[in-house]
Amino acid sequence: MVKRIVTKIGDIFCVAVNDAHKCYFQYIANDLTLLNSSTIRVFKRHYPIDYNPDFNEIVKDEVSFYSHTVLSVGIRFGYWEKVGKSRDVGDINKAIFRIFEEIEFKNLSKSVRWSVWKINQPMVFIGGLTEDYQTAEVGMVFPCTEIVHKIRTGDYKTKFPE
Repeated sequence: MVKRIVTKIGDIFCVAVNDAHKCYFQYIANDLTLLNSSTIRVFKRHYPIDYNPDFNEIVKDEVSFYSHTVLSVGIRFGYWEKVGKSRDVGDINKAIFRIFEEIEFKNLSKSVRWSVWKINQPMVFIGGLTEDYQTAEVGMVFPCTEIVHKIRTGDYKTKFPE
């Protein structure tokens, strides 16, 4: 029988960046706007693989990016492990997401059908992506492989329209 994986808001997870470094992220919310998905904040700092930082130190680090994912899949397949918890989940209103509304985007280089939102707030259609939202996170529930790839390289494997 498969062991049930329990995750709670505030949980901190560790991802191996390479053989020498690791990175942390925190489960900060369930976003009802996007399928009630687990929302995470990934921290910028990379630590030596054998370093055991204080969790209060980790959550004070600068955020590299916010994203939506399925935490239990990443745990089950060994992409990350739950290592601790902190009640400090930061200001979730800093997380702004954007999503384009085209059904077929494989050959699309630019979209003029964007919506934006903050965690648990309604989406707002903005049309073309304005300068104010250029840095908003792509709002999709990403598989664990995409999250790890972005942690390691700074970009998702999947390419999205501008």
